[in-house]
Amino acid sequence: MHRRHAVRLGIGMLAVASLTLTACGRDAGGNEDTARDVKGGAAKGTLTVWAMGGEGENLPELAAGFEAANPGVKIKVTAMPWPAAHDKLAGAIAAGTTPDVSLVGTSWMAEFAGTGALEPVPSLIDTGKFFPAAMEPVTVGGKAYGVPWYVDTRSLFYRSDLLKQAGISKAPETWDELKAAAKAYREKAKTKYGIFLPPGKQGSSQVLLPLVWQQGGEVISTDGKSFTLDTPQMVEALTYYKSFFDEGLAPKSFQQGDMERWFTQGEIGMVFTGSWMVGQFSTIGGVGFDRKFAVAKVPGQTARTSFAGGADLVVFKNSKNRDTAWKFIDWLTEPNVQTKWYGIQKSLPSVRGAWQDPALKGDAKMAGFGDQMTDAKAEPVVTTWEQVKQLIEDEIEKIVIGGEKPKDAARRMQQKADQIGTGS
Repeated sequence: MHRRHAVRLGIGMLAVASLTLTACGRDAGGNEDTARDVKGGAAKGTLTVWAMGGEGENLPELAAGFEAANPGVKIKVTAMPWPAAHDKLAGAIAAGTTPDVSLVGTSWMAEFAGTGALEPVPSLIDTGKFFPAAMEPVTVGGKAYGVPWYVDTRSLFYRSDLLKQAGISKAPETWDELKAAAKAYREKAKTKYGIFLPPGKQGSSQVLLPLVWQQGGEVISTDGKSFTLDTPQMVEALTYYKSFFDEGLAPKSFQQGDMERWFTQGEIGMVFTGSWMVGQFSTIGGVGFDRKFAVAKVPGQTARTSFAGGADLVVFKNSKNRDTAWKFIDWLTEPNVQTKWYGIQKSLPSVRGAWQDPALKGDAKMAGFGDQMTDAKAEPVVTTWEQVKQLIEDEIEKIVIGGEKPKDAARRMQQKADQIGTGS
């Protein structure tokens, strides 16, 4: 799902459940899903497009370029807030009133693909141009049902001025170095805390899962039919995570806005967050603050893997203009169009070639996110993931605030996840 939006499944799940749910890779009629060939020739006709947040508000400006290059094509964009989008899309699928094209949260792909409402990606689209991690959420049952439009990942933001004051010359690269840097910030640079980590239900899973992956662990089986949460890697990740709170290096409670204020005022030294915070920190910190912090790849163990997110573009089978829909999506994912979109919306390109543009390559802070995307993983692509993610964050809160043992938390995670299942 997109960076700042935690959308919970609700009424829309019931709407989708009312449809005939089929195995991944089959349409609602039970026939094998096969990608159509897109007809050659110019794009034509009208397209209805749903998009959320700032993307929905600014897409008409970008789409004007496609209309200019394809006389006679009209792109009609409906903008909507992210919190309402899931249920609106689910209701439209149930009623058969979907648009031609829609932006879709990454965590919704398995659910919507399972209804048979999405069209497989045609050969027109070169899926090899995208970051591999960005293709994970759109690939259901071995078949791509959409393409990533923009990406997001978590990197390490750190107060470079205070780190130097603490006697450390470079960003931490390992778990041991991260812990040492957190201690140095507090003890030598006199910050209140060394690092900010979510203490429970506020996105903590997006920090914890990379700690599992960095050891070579997984949270779901290869066949996608069972969760793998009670593992040595999970216990180790929980133990390491908990240690920052036990040692007073991370705050156990916070209010909205505290993280931003603490970082800019020098009360914390580090935080794992996304690219949108580059601008926000610079604005909150005031003139010259952009020279006081830097962005680096996340520290790791055997790997430096981070969390990958973003949002995807899909075409619905009910569309009466599917050829033009895919041509529009192909255009939106051309490297030059992606860099133009970055200039408009600041959404990070999903296409690797776009990162060669000076606007990204020449910006040390932003370029780091492209580097991080080469070692990133998406959350499991299963219909029940939102429920399982919630129980993981509940258990994180229990070990951080309640003092529960990581080994017991991992066992409870597994037991509860087994009861929920993967939906496959």
